[in-house]
Amino acid sequence: MNCLQKVQYTIRRGDNLYQLSRYFQTTVQEILALNPGIDPYNLQIGRSIIICPGEQFVSQAFPSDPPACPNTSMQFNLLGDMREAWIQHIYWTRLLLISIANRLADQGATTARLLENPADIAAIFANFYSPATAGTIEQLLTEHLTIGSDLITALRDDQTAEAEALTRRWYQNADQLAEALSSINPFYNIDEVQRMLYDHLDLTTQEVEARLANDFEVDIAAFNRVEQEALSMADYFSSGIMRQFPQQFM
Repeated sequence: MNCLQKVQYTIRRGDNLYQLSRYFQTTVQEILALNPGIDPYNLQIGRSIIICPGEQFVSQAFPSDPPACPNTSMQFNLLGDMREAWIQHIYWTRLLLISIANRLADQGATTARLLENPADIAAIFANFYSPATAGTIEQLLTEHLTIGSDLITALRDDQTAEAEALTRRWYQNADQLAEALSSINPFYNIDEVQRMLYDHLDLTTQEVEARLANDFEVDIAAFNRVEQEALSMADYFSSGIMRQFPQQFM
């Protein structure tokens, strides 16, 4: 990461990473990348962290102490709810993958539980956007999961042509979701959202292929990357909401 002016910042009471990222014109993800091992939900008062301010911030004369967040609980609630929903998304997807790969009797019940997840994610967005917008998000995420389930089955059964067609539909669905999200929030860059969704599909495909090949070490390593990418994506969506509606977090 190129950084023109690194800042060593000491955590104070009331600080949180979202508040610091806004002040220093950077992102929560970049602060976490520069400070491996810190817990974003349990910042230790007095601990020093490194921050790389954004380009718009470099030219400013900044004080050593940015203003503390006046309402951390609302920010933490959004960050936590969004993270939990996306973690549920990938965990139940993994359980379905295992069910399909091994032809387990729980596939129907697991599928039904997984398909509750789009409504859970849409409910978070419904706190800030119209019912129609939340409905679109739920519909597209449901299609994402349904296509993914069919794709796992096709790959398991060596249906190459069907798998290729489903893969194309999967990425087209990602394009539609990226367009839908970027249209409601000026801080959701369509190219960035598309990149994250494509990464999610790429990593999930690696996980599926390794599981079906009984290469369990590669399978688990791929799932670890899926997990980290999902958390990063969740934080991006939360950050965009807080930047678009700052008055709701004051």
